[in-house]
Amino acid sequence: MELVARLAVFAFVVASMSSVGLSLSFGEIHEPFKSPRLVLRALTANFIAVPLLAYLITKAIPVNPSLMIALMLLGTASGAPMLPKLVEFAKGNLALAVGLMGLLMATTVVYVPLVLPMLLPGVHAQAWSIAKPLLGVTLPPLLVGLAVRAYRKEIASRLARHLRVASNITLLVVISAAIAVNYSNVIQMSSLEAIAAGATLFLGSFGIGFALGGSNAETRLVLGLGAIVRNVSVSFLIAVENFRESNVVNYVAILGLVAVLIQLPVARLLGKRVPRQTV
Repeated sequence: MELVARLAVFAFVVASMSSVGLSLSFGEIHEPFKSPRLVLRALTANFIAVPLLAYLITKAIPVNPSLMIALMLLGTASGAPMLPKLVEFAKGNLALAVGLMGLLMATTVVYVPLVLPMLLPGVHAQAWSIAKPLLGVTLPPLLVGLAVRAYRKEIASRLARHLRVASNITLLVVISAAIAVNYSNVIQMSSLEAIAAGATLFLGSFGIGFALGGSNAETRLVLGLGAIVRNVSVSFLIAVENFRESNVVNYVAILGLVAVLIQLPVARLLGKRVPRQTV
């Protein structure tokens, strides 16, 4: 099941990023970030306010050291391929979502190796080890999709429809496999505190992004979802390299599962209340 989960994650990322690229142009992705204020609000929400929230949660809720580390890992690592899919479910601005995803991923690569050792002394996080899986898996299908749309719009439109269906199917497989793989950990570790702390972090992160999104409703929605999506892959990578002998890796897995089970209903709920956007 662990192998199935890994393959499903890879398939989801490729299908999701390809469908996004086939639906957009380079100009549409770049356009929202001509506003320095928008960039500043996005960075403030994800790399100042959310890490501070994670820290405050570890002080307000009595958590063990392994869970505390897992919360700080997820609090500092932002940007993930899940964001465009959530925005698609929420019927939001997909171009803004892709641009925000790229901004947050790029900043995470620089931010985490610099800041995390200050918050968790002894942690080693190399920028290239974080960037390599992000660039190697996420970027190529996105660029291929953008290139196909630039030269063959009709073909891109047909392919995008099929790949959106494929990404939804693989997402269901990811969630099912994650539950199967981590079920015993959830039961054995009596992780009610992890679920409570994770739910507080993710819902609070959405509130932070939404509040800092400005006066535009579409921007608030995307920045809210951008903040709720923490980078579980980067958190796993750092946990495996630095805390293999502890329960940090298991807690990251549990928190990642809690994240998905909160993110999807939130996005679906927003999609019912927001008119569908035409990109």
